[in-house]
Amino acid sequence: MPDSSVEGIARSYIQAVGSHDMGAPGNLLGEDLVATFAGTTLDKAGWTSALKRLVPVLVGNEIREIFSAQDRACVVYDFITDTAAGAVRCIELLTINADKIREIELVLDRVAFAPVNEALNARGPSAQ
Repeated sequence: MPDSSVEGIARSYIQAVGSHDMGAPGNLLGEDLVATFAGTTLDKAGWTSALKRLVPVLVGNEIREIFSAQDRACVVYDFITDTAAGAVRCIELLTINADKIREIELVLDRVAFAPVNEALNARGPSAQ
């Protein structure tokens, strides 16, 4: 039985992305999702597209810690890639209600993540 707790939903989302199961995040994300990263705000379709763009270089996600209180979860994980970046530490702040992720804020070191973008660009449109 799936864990419908705030922590369980957060864990399921990060693990699904890490295992390239793009159907699961789609089911966990609310239709009204607002996701922010580096000053950019995306809706569900935009966020899902951004995740799919990363799949070609993503080896997996290794969850380090999850903290939760009420409807919020903070997931600290390593975004493990096959690029020169290797593993990039990420933090996602999630707001969850009615068993759906409504808000995501992704925080990471953009300098450490730069080799990921460089690798995706070098691999060309088929990698995106």
